[in-house]
Amino acid sequence: MPDKINDTPKFSLHFHHAGLTDTGMLRDHNEDNYKLPVQIDELVLSKNGHLYVLADGMGGHQKGEVASAVTVEAVPTTYYAIPLTMTEENAEDVIINALSEAITKANMAVMEATEGGGTTVVTAVLYADLLIAMNVGDSRAYLLRDNELHLISRDHSLVSRLVEMGKITAEEALTHPRRNVLYQALGQGSDLEIHVSTERVQPKDVIILCSDGLWGEIDEADLKQVLNSAPTPHKATKRLIDLANQSGGPDNITAIIIHISDQEPPQEQETEQPRMAAPDDDTEPSLQVAHEKPNTLPEGKYHTDKS
Repeated sequence: MPDKINDTPKFSLHFHHAGLTDTGMLRDHNEDNYKLPVQIDELVLSKNGHLYVLADGMGGHQKGEVASAVTVEAVPTTYYAIPLTMTEENAEDVIINALSEAITKANMAVMEATEGGGTTVVTAVLYADLLIAMNVGDSRAYLLRDNELHLISRDHSLVSRLVEMGKITAEEALTHPRRNVLYQALGQGSDLEIHVSTERVQPKDVIILCSDGLWGEIDEADLKQVLNSAPTPHKATKRLIDLANQSGGPDNITAIIIHISDQEPPQEQETEQPRMAAPDDDTEPSLQVAHEKPNTLPEGKYHTDKS
């Protein structure tokens, strides 16, 4: 892991960011979603920090896309509505508590909006030089520093648990037949296990949040090469999605990339918020859509696939 910085930075940090999502080559609709801290009042950003959210829905029959859409709206809405009073000493605890509350409320919102649907979530808050990353499921957060890529999230997956227990190797996990099975996800119960990571960032650091449709198709060497060489976050997200599609694109692909800089970003950051596919009847999908039990839910604590 990168060394943590204990001193307050002597310069202002700026966050150059972009996000993109793509259906991939094999899926017929996109169940991923994300949210960038755009159209948020500057005063709110200065008090609460910059929040980035990415969600990878599951469940089929529109349940997944509804679950992820509900999540990327509920998390920032809740988080930015909490009046935070932070000092240099308490900022870490204050952000963790507020973001935990936001994720917990998103979990309840997903359960109310869908019957059986679920979603992963990975979030990052940047406040001065403090980075708080939190996740549920297997959407990931990485920190690139000095050409070293550090995984700062934790996969709540069956194969990750097997690796932790020494039952299989990390290499075996990449091709394990149950590598997509999760034991934690939003919408699957009230007993959440939220992973928290705290870092101190510095200029030239790069943060990437991504769904498994990206990290599962691109090896770390290619990921580092793109993050190091792409001149802007937007070009980096586009290149990574292209690479994932060239590898077969079997799943939806979503990435948020944040460059930490001591220079202000361009006047208009290159961002593209995800577009949800319109339903067949040209009406807005109701959030109360799910009635059939899907067969793609995470296994383990909340669901066991008996087929």
